Amino acid sequence: MSENRVFKIGRIDGDACPERAVAFVRRLYPVKTADCVAADTGVPAQTVRRWLEGVAKPSWTAFSRLIFAYGPAFLVAVYPNAPRWLDEAHRREQQAALRAEQQRIAEQLAALEPQN
Repeated sequence: MSENRVFKIGRIDGDACPERAVAFVRRLYPVKTADCVAADTGVPAQTVRRWLEGVAKPSWTAFSRLIFAYGPAFLVAVYPNAPRWLDEAHRREQQAALRAEQQRIAEQLAALEPQN
């Protein structure tokens, strides 16, 4: 049976939770958060600092840049009731990251094997 939930992005101060956006970027970059987010998104670091301080919320344009920079993981973190399709996209993103990590580890292990 298919799920008929409507996903409205709306404004950042509507459906989405700005505090969750701040928590997401702080988890991603515990040090120099504003500078790192600015580098990833093109949003000025001073603007990001205002978000982190709770003085301002991301504009729609800035929120879009966060989405483009951080993808489904960001949206799942920000929207408490993400629809199933977004959960699935996030799961696929996590799987791809784990497979890439698995490949990197396999290559490192192969490099450590004794040469015959």
